[in-house]
Amino acid sequence: MNKAHKAMIFEWLRWILVLPGSLVSAILIMFPIHWAVMLIQFTYKKGDTIDVEGLYGLLACIPPEMLERFGEALFVPMILIITAVKIAPRFKFQTGIAIAILWGTLCGFSIGVILLGKTHLRIDMSWLRWVITITLWIAGYACGLYYAHKKSLRKN
Repeated sequence: MNKAHKAMIFEWLRWILVLPGSLVSAILIMFPIHWAVMLIQFTYKKGDTIDVEGLYGLLACIPPEMLERFGEALFVPMILIITAVKIAPRFKFQTGIAIAILWGTLCGFSIGVILLGKTHLRIDMSWLRWVITITLWIAGYACGLYYAHKKSLRKN
């Protein structure tokens, strides 16, 4: 097997691993988000006065489930796109756009099913929480696509 043939096989393997690799990284990022939320929540004991001037005190005022959902809404799409861009051998910005469209379609479909009540899963969120969650999703997509754009400009 010559060197060009090995390079072509390696490139194909990288393309095959783009979607599974980015999904695994998105699942793995949920653990540090959970740990950070628990650290923030349990740093302040019940009954302590919370200093809302500082960032941690302000975050401790938010219920942990909501804080974790907001963290995942921001970081999961961003990590999905960034990991896919790092794995892809070429066409990095196009890969980021494809992953963003795929993930956005999946999230939109899931929200539609939940809001229409076609599932037994009930997510009790007010309209403000939905707006914040969707805004964080968009911010995560924007950060990931910005990284993909910067990576595609560099000829590495």
